[in-house]
Formats: sequence, structure tokens, C-alpha cells
Amino acid sequence: MSTPLSWLQSEIYQRMLEKLEPIKVQPNEILLQPDFPGLGLQQLAKRFPRAQIDTVADSHLSLHQQMRLRMQRLFRGLLNRGTLLHQNPSSRENHYGLMISCLELQHYERPQDWIEIAHRQIREDGLLCFSYLGPDTGKELRISPQASPYLKNLPGALDMHDIGDALVQKGFSDPVMDMEYLYLEYESVTTHLRDALAIGLVQSNTPVDALSNALQGKKMTLEIVYGHAWVLGKNLSKSDGKTAYIRPDAIKRK
Repeated sequence: MSTPLSWLQSEIYQRMLEKLEPIKVQPNEILLQPDFPGLGLQQLAKRFPRAQIDTVADSHLSLHQQMRLRMQRLFRGLLNRGTLLHQNPSSRENHYGLMISCLELQHYERPQDWIEIAHRQIREDGLLCFSYLGPDTGKELRISPQASPYLKNLPGALDMHDIGDALVQKGFSDPVMDMEYLYLEYESVTTHLRDALAIGLVQSNTPVDALSNALQGKKMTLEIVYGHAWVLGKNLSKSDGKTAYIRPDAIKRK
């Protein structure tokens, strides 16, 4: 996503933190993916004042925006809270007590791969908390024949039950999934198209005139899916449901 939807990113971050309130978790290390221009880091720093917070730069940020983000973090005294990472820190295995991903999973061609990497990064008793745009996002555009040549798919905008099944298959425990609809209304076609571009629903070279009729309704549905799951029993290998196997290096003498 990009700057026009910063209000949405901030709002969903806030809702995710509210969902975390009843969950007893006090992580020492947190991974935030991605960090839309400083929005998530500010809110997390208030919620977990003693945690080290590593962040992954939003892939849609330009080099100039990334430098600006670094300066903002330095100015606010947040640079010593963690590291601004430019790619998925997959080498940090068993490191994070909490991993938060906001409105990012829908862009992955294979969300299962991301889930598997997340499981490796999160330590035993750690928590994965995420949100993404579900399959009903932008459904108003898909019913218009005129819009069809200019549309893009959100490859990871899968049904929440499919993501829940993938979490279990990749080793997570006790997944909880829920969703809600947000309905946006627009005063102009130009603004509507801008947001559709920022979300990734239409191609970047789409002319306004080409979608003017399709956007006349001036409404857009966002399906926001939320999920969280725990990393439990990480030392146990996958089993056939009848027998559990423990790695030799996980056996320790008391």
C-alpha cells in the first residue's frame, strides 16, 4: 500500500492492538512487518514500552521515503528500539516473542511460504498476529465488464478458513480468525481510483476515463481479515497423529 491509505493502515494497526489487549503477552522482541511510515512503531512502542522492536520496511516505500523514516525514528528517539530491516529477516530463527503483520499477506503469491517463515522466526510460546485484505475487497469493480481489462488480483486474498488451515499445517497452534467489512464512499472518481491503485486492485497505467463508469457507484468494500496463532510444542516434529517425535537436540537432562 502507499501513502494515500495511511489512515487505513493506522486504523487497522489500532484495531489489532485492541484485539491484543485481552491476550497475556509481554514479548522482549517484536517484529513488525511492514512498518508503514512509522505508524506501527509508534503505537507498538506505547503498548510494549520495554520491548525491542524490529521493523521491516514497507516494500512500496521509495529510497527517499525509507531515509525519511529513518530520520523520523532517530528524531523520536526510537532508533535504539530495534532495527529497520529492508527484507524479511528469515535468518533470525526462534527470536521473536511477537510478530505483527498488518495488511501485507494479500500481496504474497504463496501465503503458506510466509506462514512457514513466520513459524521459524517466532520462539516457543510466541504469538503471530496479522491482518490482510480478504477476497471480497473491491468486489464492486469485479462486477463491471468495463473494468475487467484493468483489474489486478490480490494473490494472497484468500478465505480466512484457508489461512486458518495453513496455520495449522505449518505448525501453529490455536489459530483464531475473524473478519469485518469496511465500506468506503467517495466524492470523486479520481479519489476512488487512487485508493484502488494504492490497494493493488487495478493496474498502475489505468486511465481514469477507462474506469469512470465502473467507479460511478463511488463505493468500495474492504474485507479485513484478522488472525492470531501461537507457536507451541516447537521441539516436536510433525507426526502422523498417533506418534510424536522429539529431536535429539531437544532432549535435555534436568
